[in-house]
Amino acid sequence: MSEFLSASPRLKGRSSADTRSVIVDVIRSEGGISRIELARRASLTEATISQIVKSLLEEGIIVEAGFAKSTGGKRPVLLRLNDKMLFAIGVTLDLTECVLVLCGLDGTEIDRSTIRGTGGDQPGEVLDRISDAIRQLLQQHSISPQSVVGVGLASGGRRGVALVSREDTPLADEYEHYSTEEELAARTGFIVVRENDANCAALGEYWTTGGSPTRDFVTVYMAQGIGCGIIIGGTIYRGSSGNAGEIGHTLAVAKGPLCWCGRQGCLTTVASPQAVTEQILASPTLTRICGASPDMHVGEIYRRFGQKVKEGSEQLRRLFLATADHLAGAVNNLVNTLDLDLVSLAGPGFAELGEEFREAIDARLAEVAFMRSVHPITVRLGTGSADAAARGAASVVLHQELTPHRVGAQL
Repeated sequence: MSEFLSASPRLKGRSSADTRSVIVDVIRSEGGISRIELARRASLTEATISQIVKSLLEEGIIVEAGFAKSTGGKRPVLLRLNDKMLFAIGVTLDLTECVLVLCGLDGTEIDRSTIRGTGGDQPGEVLDRISDAIRQLLQQHSISPQSVVGVGLASGGRRGVALVSREDTPLADEYEHYSTEEELAARTGFIVVRENDANCAALGEYWTTGGSPTRDFVTVYMAQGIGCGIIIGGTIYRGSSGNAGEIGHTLAVAKGPLCWCGRQGCLTTVASPQAVTEQILASPTLTRICGASPDMHVGEIYRRFGQKVKEGSEQLRRLFLATADHLAGAVNNLVNTLDLDLVSLAGPGFAELGEEFREAIDARLAEVAFMRSVHPITVRLGTGSADAAARGAASVVLHQELTPHRVGAQL
């Protein structure tokens, strides 16, 4: 893909590449914008805009699409990302199933497929399955490999530091020191970027909803555990070791259940889907209501929990409200600490009770959030729903390859 993404020969050098990146980012965030407005927004001369836009049109990264309203003269032509020529693929690396999502340049989902998860298979076997599924997905849409920007790989755990070995994360332990990116790149011939699933969900939200670099926000991501992706200045905030966003290990209950990290009362021990299913299985009454059993998968028990809450089970609703209250407390801390006005919720943990969680968190913030006395706070469901990480993984590649000035800002 380097022939599509390299700077024009007339615009060599870091500053020119950054300028080009800024222009692509403004076009992405606006959805459709004229050259005149683009020059104003990017604080560039019309001559510079004309030169870079010409090269982007020639390479197929952007297209002319429709017209803006006339202001008295000829109607300006609108520019937008070309979602018909260049593509990215996002993949979730998960124990039960791996989801693959094919996206256009604007992050819009075109198609998806689901294959068997990692299970107990060796990493090489899993990557063989993923590469075969990628090849089939592209063939179904007659997309040539030369039109693919790259592959984003979403997985649990954080980059930049080895994970603590523990029983509840066999996937992270197995893959933490495996050359996943290099091995998948060798099998597919594509650029492969691996990222934490919460960060993927957050960046996907930024990329696909026209997110502005001037608006910071967090995406709370819930799968079996809880984490969040933090977007500041149009890029992922990682912290000093790459572990920013681990809200699952913030204190929720003083002297509460023991967490695998060694502390007591972490949020993940009382509010994660894993914790909820453990509480259900510890109660014969709740186990009976859910029709659960110890050999049942966590995801299935949690799905039944959500259904029963919606059906009006008072006992399970009490459990839900306690869980939502713990989660709302963590969100309240994020909002107050980072001075946020936007929080999105994403991941399979919100698939059944997403709106119920949103309402509970919003209500809690209305009562206790200091920042709500300063400015409004929006809590919304993320656009990617349960598979936000897969869609977001594709956005990670687009973000890195098309707007590298944002990626560089985090260093």
